[in-house]
Parts: sequence; structure tokens; C-alpha cells
Amino acid sequence: MSHLAVDLGASGGKVYLGTVGDGEVAVEPIARFRTRPTERDGRYVWDLDRLLGNLRGALDDVLRTRDVDTVAVDTWGVDFGLLEDGAPVSDPYSYRDPAVGSTIDAITRTVDRFELFRRTGINHWNLPNTLWQYHHLAADQPEVLSRAEQLVMMPQLVATLLGARPACEPTIASTTQMLDPRTRMWDRELLDRLNLPTDPLPDIERAGTTVGTLGTTDIDIVLPASHDTASAVAGLPLAGDTAAFLSTGTWFVVGLELDSPVLTQDAFELGASNELGVEDTVRFVSNINGFFLLEECRERWAVGGEPPSYATLLTAAAEATTDALVNPDDPLFGIEGAMPDRIRWYCRETDQAEPETRGAIVRVIVRSLAAKAAVRLADLTTAAGTSVDRLHLGGGGVRNELFCQELATAVGLPVDVGAPDATAVGNILLQAIAAGSVPNLTAGRRLIADGLGSTEYQPREDSSAGAARERMRSLCDRTVGDHPD
Repeated sequence: MSHLAVDLGASGGKVYLGTVGDGEVAVEPIARFRTRPTERDGRYVWDLDRLLGNLRGALDDVLRTRDVDTVAVDTWGVDFGLLEDGAPVSDPYSYRDPAVGSTIDAITRTVDRFELFRRTGINHWNLPNTLWQYHHLAADQPEVLSRAEQLVMMPQLVATLLGARPACEPTIASTTQMLDPRTRMWDRELLDRLNLPTDPLPDIERAGTTVGTLGTTDIDIVLPASHDTASAVAGLPLAGDTAAFLSTGTWFVVGLELDSPVLTQDAFELGASNELGVEDTVRFVSNINGFFLLEECRERWAVGGEPPSYATLLTAAAEATTDALVNPDDPLFGIEGAMPDRIRWYCRETDQAEPETRGAIVRVIVRSLAAKAAVRLADLTTAAGTSVDRLHLGGGGVRNELFCQELATAVGLPVDVGAPDATAVGNILLQAIAAGSVPNLTAGRRLIADGLGSTEYQPREDSSAGAARERMRSLCDRTVGDHPD
């Protein structure tokens, strides 16, 4: 059978065609397009007309020449849309819009942060999650919310506009900070305490459920693990009682796949979260502002609308010498302002030598992301009371040899690099399980390991790796002031 995976990230969208059968799995990239938020009237929103136009064009191109049985959509987490009579009330806000987190103090006056964590397993305080956005909308635009008949997360919003019925799925619902990770159901009591309406919330249905057909075709629209990180982790050949992973993209998600959530005080103080995975697993994770820094630099360095290639920048980075590090999660590194200037400013404010060239700036980004991932992985294993002997890498970072080697050295563990498009692989695998081509996730992961293979990076002996981790910890304990734009 043939399956279409629609993978929408916060910087770019991709469409893949996959086939699973006869002990083999094949994934073919079909289309790619930009998905960056649009600034409109001082706010950052997702332009649905542009996004759906790009996506429908890609799907039409595929369907003219290829037979397809099913299609499934995954996206980034947190963001959502509101429907009235089946149509969007407005373009959804982006989690990077500064305004959507403005009522967090009002939330925590009613329910303190530890109780929120204990109830929902979510502890994402470095970006406004769904609860924050929903609360802000209720306070700032009640007339918009009053029109909403249904709230749908971004993957289901896109699927609905392609022909699916409104629904939700556990992996994406778990990013909202509105779900109980133990029951895998909406925490309606929490929302009632915050005076937030619960009627618009859709039913939560398991991955693999068919929710409609694509337009006028007979192609089934299937719920995958619709949070892109959940699909990426499903597409990695994890094995053993405690498996460690790093999913790389606009955001980095480093974590452990567990059987149950970790809701302790230690996990809360660490800033970790419990997101749901497929087949009743839990992803105990920490989010890191990832290749967004690199993408914003490329955007700033674009000449005539074309950003410099990754190959050019990474070659220059490999030749650059710099010991500087930045905390990628410092508030300085948001969507506004010139990213290269902010990286230099950060280094200056933390008494480090400023990177002068593009190569040096990219080297700082790569080293910093590796060091931050190493620190977070060590903290997660301690909080979970476990240990790991290797790290599985997925997402765009697998193509970046410089990053892969820096990561292995930073974590001091072998890094297994699998398929470059783990999210698409996981999305397609879940469609195959729904179609009955693969019996379960364990069998699917064996199929991936045998059919797609992997590369292993061994840590290099580097006396500075430990010092870099400790310096990253110290950088995380402070916040750099605003850049003087």
C-alpha cells in the first residue's frame, strides 16, 4: 500500500510518499515549501490560505501520477484553530507571537505551576502552550471565542480543511497543558477552574483512526501520531527498557521513552514535560530552541531571496575556531530582530569572544545545541532514575555531520543516526499499522532498523567537552538583557 505523509514544521512543510510491505519500507520526498509565521497587524499568525495552497498544489501533483491509499498529517505542537460551521474563524496565532503568553500570571494565580505540571505533565515555560493561548484568547478576544464551535489542533485543522471530520489525537493533545497524561483525557476540571469553555474540545481518538477522505477522492485520511515529534520518535528504531532520543528541527526535543509519566518535584524543577507517544508510551522530554537559530541566520544572510546553502555554511563552520557558547533558550533568541547580531551581542554580554564570520556563528550554534542537549539528557535520566547507553538521533540534524559528531562528544555516548526523515517514516509507519500491513510499533521499528539502516558516531576524546557542559549550565542560570536594536 502507498501512504502520503504530510509533515508540517514551524519553518517548512514536506510531503512524502511511502510504501510498506514484503519486509521493506521506502520513503520518497515529494514536495517542500516554507511555513514561517506571517506578521500581520503586529501579531504573528499562520496564513492558512498560503499553507493550504502550497499543500494542495503538492498533493495534486502527486495524485496526478501516483496511486495513494491513505494520507496523514502531522505538525508542530501547541497551536490550534477555531471552527465555525466547519470553517476557520480566523488564522491561528503562532506560539512565537509575544502576546499569547501575556495572561500566564492570571493562570498561575488560580492554579500554581506545580499543580499544573502535576495535573498535565507539561512544564513548557519557554514557549506559550495551548492553555496560555486559549486563556489569552478568552481574556482578549472573547467575541472570537464565542463564535467557536470546535477547537482543533493544527494537524487536525489542516486535515479538516482537506476533508476530515474534526477530531483530536493523544500525542498532539498532550502538548496543550490541558490533558491528564494518566487518563489520556481532557482535564475538564482544570479548564472549569480557569473559566475556559470545554464544549469546543473534540473527542480524543487513537492514532490509526480513519477520520475522513481526501477531497472528492476515496483516499482515507488517517490520524497518525499527529505531533511531529511523536511521529519522529515512532520512526526511530528504539529498543530496550529506557530509550533516549533527540528529535531535531526548528525545535530540539531530547527525551526518554517511558511506560508512565514522571510527575515529581524534581522533574518539575528541571522543566521537563511528559508528552504522550504511540501505543501508550510516554515521552519524558525537554524542549530546546533548535535549528530556528540557524534558519533565522540564513534568513538574514539571504541575498536576492535565496539563503546561503547548508553545505556552504557547515563547511565554513567546520573550519572556524571558536569556544563561544550561547544558551539557545535565552529570551533574546526569539522571532524578532537579526539573529546574527543577537548571537554576537549574547557573546559580548557573557564575556566571550564574538564570532565575526558566518562560519564562526554557525559553529557557535552547533556547539551550543550539542552542549544544551547533553545537559538536558543528563538531567532527564537523573530525574527518571535511569541510565542510557546510547542516543538515537532523528530529524534534520542527521544530515549535519558536524553536529552529529559534536553531539556524540558532548553527550559522551554513541549516537545512532537513522533515516533523515524520521517524522515521515513514523507517520507512514502508523498509517501502515492502521492498514494492517504492520502488526504493531515494535515490529515496525524492527522493519525500520533492518530496512533503512543507521550510522553510528562515537564520542571523541575531548577534554573541553565537560567544561562546555558546565559552562552551558552556568549560562542557563542567567538571562541576557534585550538587544539594543
